[in-house]
Amino acid sequence: LCSSDFGRSLEESRDDLQSLGYDTPVPLIRSDSYTTLLDATNPDIRRRLLASGLELFYARGVNATGVKEIADRAHVPKAAFYTYYESKEAFVVAVLEQYWLELQDRSGSLLLGRGRPVRRLQRYFAVIADEHERHTFMRGCLIGNLALEVSATSASVHEKLRGIVCAWEHELAAVFTEGTPQRRREVAGLIIEAWEGAVLRARIDRTRAPYDRFSRITLPQLVGLVGTS
Repeated sequence: LCSSDFGRSLEESRDDLQSLGYDTPVPLIRSDSYTTLLDATNPDIRRRLLASGLELFYARGVNATGVKEIADRAHVPKAAFYTYYESKEAFVVAVLEQYWLELQDRSGSLLLGRGRPVRRLQRYFAVIADEHERHTFMRGCLIGNLALEVSATSASVHEKLRGIVCAWEHELAAVFTEGTPQRRREVAGLIIEAWEGAVLRARIDRTRAPYDRFSRITLPQLVGLVGTS
């Protein structure tokens, strides 16, 4: 948005934003060359944008999804997108962060508490598999999806993916009580790699069988490498 030619549409955009739940008027910054909207305080709009991005990235991928599509699906003016995210790349990073938080909320607690490590891991991955099954195995894992599509062309997305995978590896390694710290991390890494392979095969076959094999055969064998099951 720039120059006085866009003044009326900007005012209309401000009205649109206020109608979407802003408690206070959206401030405008004016200069000789541009006019911008500033307000990133509405958590509901941020939530809707992230949910919209997640669904579209699953359905179409990042490269085939435009900012306008994200905003339209969230029922938010396109101008609002840039009050929250300075670029589409920054938004992709935020979607990944949200995906990881939701994954932890949904199944992370299953890694804690008592029980044999293999049983806790089986329950943990079963919850994720259930979610994939609800979407007929077509969506896959966003971490793996974006690693294939965007990681090579975006340094910030690549760094976020690395951080998430390292955190994931750390969480899985914490399940084990035997073995050296290095061996626990190595086995946790192998579990992630085997799981992502099962996700890919499930997308191809559109069946839960790869997840069942992972749980029944792969997990016990990998956990056994630590010296406990």
